Amino acid sequence: MNPVHDLRHIDLNLLVVLDALLAERHISRAAQRLAMTQPAVSHALNRLRDLFADPLLVRVGNEMRLTARAAALAQPLADALAQVRNVVAAEAFQPQRCRRCFRLGVSDYGSAVVLPNLVRRLRQIAPGVDLQLSQYSRLETLRQVAEGELDAALGVFPMLTEGLQADVLFQEHFVVLTDRHNLPDSAELTLEHYLQAAHVHVSVQGMHHSHVDTALAARGLRRRIAVIMPHFTVAAALLAGTDLVLTVASRAVAGPALPANLALLEPPLPIPPFDFVSIWRAGVEANPELAWLRGEIRAVGG
Repeated sequence: MNPVHDLRHIDLNLLVVLDALLAERHISRAAQRLAMTQPAVSHALNRLRDLFADPLLVRVGNEMRLTARAAALAQPLADALAQVRNVVAAEAFQPQRCRRCFRLGVSDYGSAVVLPNLVRRLRQIAPGVDLQLSQYSRLETLRQVAEGELDAALGVFPMLTEGLQADVLFQEHFVVLTDRHNLPDSAELTLEHYLQAAHVHVSVQGMHHSHVDTALAARGLRRRIAVIMPHFTVAAALLAGTDLVLTVASRAVAGPALPANLALLEPPLPIPPFDFVSIWRAGVEANPELAWLRGEIRAVGG
């Protein structure tokens, strides 16, 4: 029998190291995840390369990339190890015993709306769990979740790439904020006044177009955007004492009381609501740790 096909000739612990390396694509991070030293993981990688007769990870510039063989192994290996863990587990997953750093992609808005409750909950029931948070463009976030560089992401993702799943956490709608001195005597915001105003627009990538502009364009209308910025949580602070108008997701300005000189209004035209979701790689249910985290995000997300 070929030694590669005979499990008696294989140190199965190497497959656990391989799973971490394929997920992390970084020797130091894989070592941290496995509570091993970096030299030990490097030695294991060399043994894996001999076992599979393939380099598995190759350095391209400043990053490590999977070979075609490694990419083909990643999901079957993760699924197989998940099944083994389920077989040998003596008891159900216990969050208080979990020791893992989860990597989440999350926007400024998601950080403000979901993270406070999630972090409080995790600190109470799983103090050994760490979170590493990052913010990227929508397309880059989708790529990183699909390729396992992020465990999950929170945001607005109208279209998912193949192999991803989404949980709708809540549906969001838009409101308008402006200094009260900008309103007419009726204190109502008309469409005419809205179109004449200078607008603040929040965009991580600096793009002009948004849900608001799509709704305007459907009526043959457009607005003047005077300020583009990447942070929802700061945008409202720009309004007091200016002629600016901000159209923003309602939860971005919920919580602390608004300054008395700001008016919170309904948009003067219908703007469709949108879903705020968490996204995951398909098959997450097979991993008890990720399945648990998915449930915790669902619990606090609404």
